Amino acid sequence: MAVNFTGNWKHVESENFDDYLKAMGINFAMRKIANGITPKLEIQQDGDSFKVKTIGAKTKEVSFKVGEAFEDEMQVGKVKVVPSLVDGKLHFDIEGPKQKLVIEREIRSDGRLYQVMKAGDGTTCTRIFAKE
Repeated sequence: MAVNFTGNWKHVESENFDDYLKAMGINFAMRKIANGITPKLEIQQDGDSFKVKTIGAKTKEVSFKVGEAFEDEMQVGKVKVVPSLVDGKLHFDIEGPKQKLVIEREIRSDGRLYQVMKAGDGTTCTRIFAKE
């Protein structure tokens, strides 16, 4: 596997985040809070095993192995996540209580980590992280 996601990543930019949260059914007050948070990602990768710590309003850590489904808790409730590696992208198919979601993380040529999130209605958001 050529791509290594290991590192500490700081959020630097978002595109269409509020519309994405709206499409997810997140209320105005929670969207306002979410838009004000500058999250950090701490990613440890060992082959196809990952540990991802998200530090924001609260800290959350999840460990998984590519190809093995796991359960997670998101703002929308309990979800089933199936991680895979596709063309150098860390791809997540997420089965939520109301809709299916897709999240992809990739490191692009500018060295930044791009997290592209797609809601069930097709609304897409990109969150960009720079390595610290």
